Amino acid sequence: MFSFTAQHILIMRLITQLEIDSPALLHNFLFLASADSLDYHDIGFYDFIRTKNGVFSPILQSIVEDLIIGRLLTKEPLKLSAKGSDTYYALASALRPFEDFTDRCFTLYMRHKDNLDTTNSSISNHILYHKTKQGRKLFSPQKQ
Repeated sequence: MFSFTAQHILIMRLITQLEIDSPALLHNFLFLASADSLDYHDIGFYDFIRTKNGVFSPILQSIVEDLIIGRLLTKEPLKLSAKGSDTYYALASALRPFEDFTDRCFTLYMRHKDNLDTTNSSISNHILYHKTKQGRKLFSPQKQ
């Protein structure tokens, strides 16, 4: 078994409360949330790499794989299992110190909720995506 981090719980919250059902959408969504402000957040993801059709975070992917291996998350579509839901609801209060970042995620969701596929197209219009060559890291905010 693995140790839970606030990022694990955040992923579980996003999958539970938003309609994020694929890894690609999850990567793109969290890139937009993290890039919305380059202020560093302990719970944010900042290791995104530009791919041909979006972005990819190795840390985010390892968290998704942890949750799948732990049988807390199903792969296709991304959805919490009964065990995952129980675990999430037991740990959800741990996100309280990170409400500013989770609020940012929900604000982004409200912008795209009618058609979450626009999240994927928003990536190709993002300035950081345009400035970065494929296979390169997109940004590195500074810890304060």
